[in-house]
Amino acid sequence: MVKKILSILAWVITAAGLVVLFIFARRNYLETPITLIEPNIERSSDTGFVSRVATINELNEICSKAKVANIDMPKILAKLDSNPWIESRSTYVDLNGNLNINIKEYEPLLRVFSWQGQSIYLTEDGIVLPSSTQYRPYLLVASGNYSFDEIKSAYPLNDTIELDSILRNTLHIAKAIKENDFTKNAIGQIYYNQMGEFELVAKDIQARIIVGDTCQIDDKLKRLEIFTKKKFGTQELLGMKTINLKYKNQVVCTKR
Repeated sequence: MVKKILSILAWVITAAGLVVLFIFARRNYLETPITLIEPNIERSSDTGFVSRVATINELNEICSKAKVANIDMPKILAKLDSNPWIESRSTYVDLNGNLNINIKEYEPLLRVFSWQGQSIYLTEDGIVLPSSTQYRPYLLVASGNYSFDEIKSAYPLNDTIELDSILRNTLHIAKAIKENDFTKNAIGQIYYNQMGEFELVAKDIQARIIVGDTCQIDDKLKRLEIFTKKKFGTQELLGMKTINLKYKNQVVCTKR
């Protein structure tokens, strides 16, 4: 009986000791100063729209002299959310007082230039991103009869707006080009002309490649691939002014 009481007492003392240690450790943790800001940026290349140095400098203004107990996490998250090129983010403070930030950066598929000289980026998921003076990735380009104002923040495409419908169609063509191994390497530009039709600019072909609308775009690109491979390097191809893919099961050409 005595042995049982002593055993229970030992467990109670041990539990009480652990609680005291936990409270002491938590108090010490909360009093730990923020010593380091460590951004981890997820992207497909070493450089991108989100600057590691700029992120640290911006958050240093918030975290200066802060401790774990009084760090303004909502303000930190708001600052990260104000960056239009950040798709998602998460933060935590480790036991050493380091503020760890996991950032996923948007990856654009296409850059679109308006006739006024403005530009935007489009992601594969249909997110519109502003241009950047710090980073210009090498991407497929669209230009021509586009008109839009400069934007400062990211937003999803909305097909109820006429311009966004044009952008959505442009994105549809860009995704089709990406999915075709031949056109992915051969096509350098999408052009939206004043007639409301799409044209393609190939890297080694001087002829205007007319695709019209997005209807059966995969088939049009496949016909372009077959035709180009058959005619590549010939004087006939060099002498062509237009390659028209608008007509079903046909490739209609005109000479210069």
